[in-house]
Amino acid sequence: MDASKDAIYKYVQDVVQRGLVVVVGSGVSCSYGLPSMGRLATHLLEEIPKRYSTLVAGAQTAWDRISVELTNGAGLETALGSDVLPESLVEILTSEIATLVRHAELAAIGQIMDADAVPALGRLLDHTLKVSDITDVVTTNYDRLVEVHAARAGVSVDTMFYGHTLGRLNASRSHDELLRPRTVPGKASAMQLATWPHIRLAKPHGSLDWVSHHDQLLRSELEIPGTKQIIAPGGGKYRLGYEIPFDAHRNRANDAIDGASALLFLGYGFNDEHLQTHLRHKFPQVPVVIVAKELSANAKEYLALSDSAIGIEAGSTDDHCRVIRGSTTVYLDSPLWNLEDLVKEVLGI
Repeated sequence: MDASKDAIYKYVQDVVQRGLVVVVGSGVSCSYGLPSMGRLATHLLEEIPKRYSTLVAGAQTAWDRISVELTNGAGLETALGSDVLPESLVEILTSEIATLVRHAELAAIGQIMDADAVPALGRLLDHTLKVSDITDVVTTNYDRLVEVHAARAGVSVDTMFYGHTLGRLNASRSHDELLRPRTVPGKASAMQLATWPHIRLAKPHGSLDWVSHHDQLLRSELEIPGTKQIIAPGGGKYRLGYEIPFDAHRNRANDAIDGASALLFLGYGFNDEHLQTHLRHKFPQVPVVIVAKELSANAKEYLALSDSAIGIEAGSTDDHCRVIRGSTTVYLDSPLWNLEDLVKEVLGI
C-alpha cells in the first residue's frame, strides 16, 4: 500500500467528493474549549451533591455509586454504567451537562464569529458542496458548532426541524424550506424545483436547542422553558436512541453511512454503539480518513478494517503528524491532524 506523501494527499483529496459523509466528534468541540468527558465528570461531582435532596431514594443510591467510581478515577461512561438510571437522576444529569456545555459553547461561538476568515470546518463544508448538492454530516455532539461553522460559511443546513423561532420536527417540511425554482437546461420555459446546496445534519445524541415543553418537541435558539433533549452518557443512551426525536436523527445518520461513497471523521473516538454497527460494515467498502489530535484505541481498531484507510494524528510534537495506513506509519513535517492545516495544505482552501 502506497503511503508516500503524494499518495496520502491524493487519497484525502479524493475522499472529499460526491457522496462524502463527515462524522464530527467531541475532539472538534474540545478544540474550541468545550468540556471533555473528564471536565463533565468533575462538574457533576461538584453540582449533583447540591441537588442530592431532590433525588428519590433509588436515585440517591445510584448517584452514590457513580460518585465513588468517578472519585476513584473511572471514566464518565464507565461510571454511569450500562444499566438504565432512575429518571430523576437522569433529568439532573442531563440538566447539568447541558448547562456546562451551553456556557462553554457561548465562548466557542464567539471564537468562530470573530475569526478574521471563515474557520476550517466552515470552509470544508462549503468545499464539499462544490461537487455535490448535499453533504451528510453526523455529529454526536450536543453543541451547535457545526451549525455555526456552516452559517459563517454561508452554508444552509437541514436540521429536520421546520420553522425558526419555534421549530418543529418534520423532515419533509425541513427539506421543503430549502427548495428553489430552477430553469431546466434546453427548455426555455420549463421550471423545476431543486434544493439549494446544503448540509443534511444528523444529531443522534440530541442538541442543546431541542426542548420538550408541555409534550411538544421544539427546536429554538431562544432559551425557552422545558427539558433539554440530549442523551447523557451511560446506560440510557442506547435505549433513548430509539425514542423521538433521537430515532429520526439516528436513522438519518445510519442511512447516510450506509449510502456513503467516502467517510471523513474529525475528532471522533468511535464510542457510539448505534453508529458502530453501520460503520463496521462500511469501512472495508469505501475510502476512509480519520483525523484527530490523538487517535483513540477504537479508532485504530477501525482503521485495521481497511488496508486503504488513513488515520492522521499529532506526531512527537504538535508541529508534525503521524499517518497510519495499513501496516505502514509515515511521519510528515506538517500538522495535518489540525483541520486548519489539513484543509489549507491538502485541499488548498
